Amino acid sequence: MKRDPLLWAALAAVLTVLASAEYQLAVACGFGQYVAAGVPAALDVYALAALRARRDVFAVVLTLIGVNAASHLVEVGLLPVSVGLVVAVSAVAPLVLWRVHRLSEGKPVTPEVTTEVTTEVTTEVTVTRAGQEPRPALPEPPRVVIPTAVPGPWKAGEPPAPVTTALPAVAARQVVTLPVVRTPSELRREARRLHREAVRSTSRPVTVKTLQDELGLSRRDATELRREVVERP
Repeated sequence: MKRDPLLWAALAAVLTVLASAEYQLAVACGFGQYVAAGVPAALDVYALAALRARRDVFAVVLTLIGVNAASHLVEVGLLPVSVGLVVAVSAVAPLVLWRVHRLSEGKPVTPEVTTEVTTEVTTEVTVTRAGQEPRPALPEPPRVVIPTAVPGPWKAGEPPAPVTTALPAVAARQVVTLPVVRTPSELRREARRLHREAVRSTSRPVTVKTLQDELGLSRRDATELRREVVERP
């Protein structure tokens, strides 16, 4: 319960008002002067235990309302003191004893179970360089079956029954050739070098075929590059 002075003051006032009606009802049902005081005391203890345990609060409120209403009805003569009323008031003490005992046991605490869920996301990233075709996916390697003999016993004259064991075959390696991409300045520098070598060895300018083979160019690109190198060495 919260340690609020106003809350405790309100609780004390309510229990005091109810205790008077509960005492009068117990006296009307035949309880002695001192024994009758145990009925409001038992109900007050039950109310405090329920509020502290935060259980049975609604049942306590209904009980207090019923006892208080019955006391005032008996006091004004609207409710006769019958067998059922006497039995009900007499059952207050045993019922309070049972409920306070159960409330004192406390509510079982359920251990908190924390489950960590880890989701692993695997993404295949394929890097393709300029001018390179995407690498095809490798097929699943076939399984190689190796027969092995079963150790005895077996019948005479009969060969042992083979047992096959499936083993994954080694996947063949794929060789990928990556083209070398040159910048225009690098192409002109290589073309001038080839032109100088051609002039030195044959006394003729470099040919379009040589530029195609050595630099991996198309015929059109090789022709334009040759014109640029020969005319402006």
